Amino acid sequence: MSAVPAVPAVDFLGVANRTLADLAQRVGLPSWWIGRTEGPDQVILAATDPLFGLTPGDALSWADTHCRRVVEDGVDPVLAGLKSVPASLAPRAVGQDLGAVSLITVPLTGPDGTVLATLCGVGSGNGAHLHDLVPSVRLQGDLLGALLAAELELTERSRAAERSAQSEHADEVTGVAPPETWQTALIAEEARAARHAAPVSLVLIDLPDLVDVNRRLGFAAGDGLLHRTAATVGARLRSGDLLARIAGDRFGVLLPGSGLEGSRAFVERIRTALAADGVSVRIGAATRDRSQGLLATWARAEDAIAADTASRVTSTPPPPARATSGSDSTLDALLDLARRQIGAEFAFISTLEGDRRYIRNAVSPFPTSLTPGTDVTERRSLCDQVLSDDAALVATDTSEPEFDAHRDHLLREGSYVGIPLHRRDGSLYGTLCTVSRAPDHSLRPRDAEILRAVTGAVMELVEEEDRSRRARRGKLARLDDLDAAGGPVVVYQPVVDLATGEAVGVEALSRFPHGTPTPDRWFADATEVGCGEELELSALDNALHGLPVLPGFLALNLSPATITTPGLLRRLERLPLDRIVLEITEHSAVADYASLLSTLEPLRRRGLRVAVDDTGAGYASLSHVLAILPDFIKLDISLVRDIDTDTSRRALAAGLVTFASATDALIIAEGIETGEELAVLRELGVQLGQGYHLARPAPLVLG
Repeated sequence: MSAVPAVPAVDFLGVANRTLADLAQRVGLPSWWIGRTEGPDQVILAATDPLFGLTPGDALSWADTHCRRVVEDGVDPVLAGLKSVPASLAPRAVGQDLGAVSLITVPLTGPDGTVLATLCGVGSGNGAHLHDLVPSVRLQGDLLGALLAAELELTERSRAAERSAQSEHADEVTGVAPPETWQTALIAEEARAARHAAPVSLVLIDLPDLVDVNRRLGFAAGDGLLHRTAATVGARLRSGDLLARIAGDRFGVLLPGSGLEGSRAFVERIRTALAADGVSVRIGAATRDRSQGLLATWARAEDAIAADTASRVTSTPPPPARATSGSDSTLDALLDLARRQIGAEFAFISTLEGDRRYIRNAVSPFPTSLTPGTDVTERRSLCDQVLSDDAALVATDTSEPEFDAHRDHLLREGSYVGIPLHRRDGSLYGTLCTVSRAPDHSLRPRDAEILRAVTGAVMELVEEEDRSRRARRGKLARLDDLDAAGGPVVVYQPVVDLATGEAVGVEALSRFPHGTPTPDRWFADATEVGCGEELELSALDNALHGLPVLPGFLALNLSPATITTPGLLRRLERLPLDRIVLEITEHSAVADYASLLSTLEPLRRRGLRVAVDDTGAGYASLSHVLAILPDFIKLDISLVRDIDTDTSRRALAAGLVTFASATDALIIAEGIETGEELAVLRELGVQLGQGYHLARPAPLVLG
């Protein structure tokens, strides 16, 4: 089995300890720690704490901490000049006379904004200066949060690789993991839980009827019961969960990341599902206690299963889910709601486009020819009558003679309810209809009112989707025109050594026709309509024309998605990679760091260098920095502008310079526009820069 590509091995705890020591020196608070909630506690992951003696593995009551109030209540991250030690730390501060006490807390967040941990500093004194340092501490927190998120992501991938390997040694009867795998997995998860203060739960499932089934019906029937149980439980697992047969009539489920509430919800789901399959079970669950570990958790789950009463409920499996002939959208959900309210078999929207009529959306639990995009212009339909009369129609029996002129040959008898749909400007859009294949004499005009009740929401969704489609066509047309004109025009901006003033390389920048969207908008639009790679490679091809005559390196802006494509790799094969810098942009998110890193690794061995753009402007750039460990970290223009007069910007830049030094990267400051900004950046130790004060972007001049 091939190894799973990993995030570069930047050890979170190692970087955290260095960062805490740096903060203690820079901020003036001697005690710093990083804590992560585990149940009711805040567990210390890393600490430098001469005041209270907190060490990794210690716990504070989360409810009593300033960290909780910052995260959950949004209070000021700074508490300055307290007259006493916080209650949560009081037992550790006995005998210490600290005088006034000050605290600062910032959250460590993941890419989706989830708070992963908190960074807290405490010291004596009035702390009046701490508010000015909040941006700098927050930046350190963002860096640590991104690194912790990357390490947790790596943990998930390692776990997935383990599960894949474990599947090769499955129990012969059930196809799930055997007892040996279960025990190995418990050891691995205990280490992960201790490192990251992560919850883990265990669930044990007994089959009390297995012995009786084997005796009365034979071992084949017993094996069938085991297999059915494993399949039902296995279908409800997440990718990192583990299902194992740990004894003849017992299964174990390992649920990494699930605490008490998560394990309870899982137990209820599988209990219900197994009852629906007619399987009697006894279930016991327990969640890891930090002070005891997973082996003790296993023992507590054993105690819980002994107290459980077997559920012997047999029920009919639920009906199959509704089939949808269109996309599973909010619009389809509204159609299905109206269909069920009327008691019809089908619901659909038809739309007029010129002199043609098409099915736009259709829903039904049954197979149907009314699929989105079907041209029904030539098909006689009761919808024609609704359109011609611009009025609702309720037909309890479509075989009646009055409907002969419009009866669809596929609906010679049945029932029908339809209303016209109008745009906001009052023009006729199409129809909203429900159909059944049998007469329904219970239908009344009120059923048309059911359709009218959802008309407003339906048309709002329809018109919004139609606007999006028109916008998409417009973007594609602009891209076609640009391609016909030869693609983006490229200009080059020098990257300057701030110590010597010499150009060490250039960045290729794309320019687009005057009066059109900005370059960032062009690339974002192209990505949105599925042409992002094509536009980026067109810009790259135009930029490479200057490589033979340009000084130093050539920096090329590319999204993570394009970097992993064969089109780029074919181009790079022909280039002197020691002169190429790939600058990773944020036109699209990194969906798979493993794929990106495995693509870059052999290229970097051949001399390719990597830069991360806009660092300090948001989570994504920090995530790139920590996952990729670039050769160049580009300081975002928002941090460079007015850095000579803004202490917060200087503090943020200083933090990034410290981080870059620890990872052997060079800082490039973007957007340097004044001599004063340049002087401060030199003083902070920033090595490289670009901006109008140094050199403006310009087209290539040959000859």
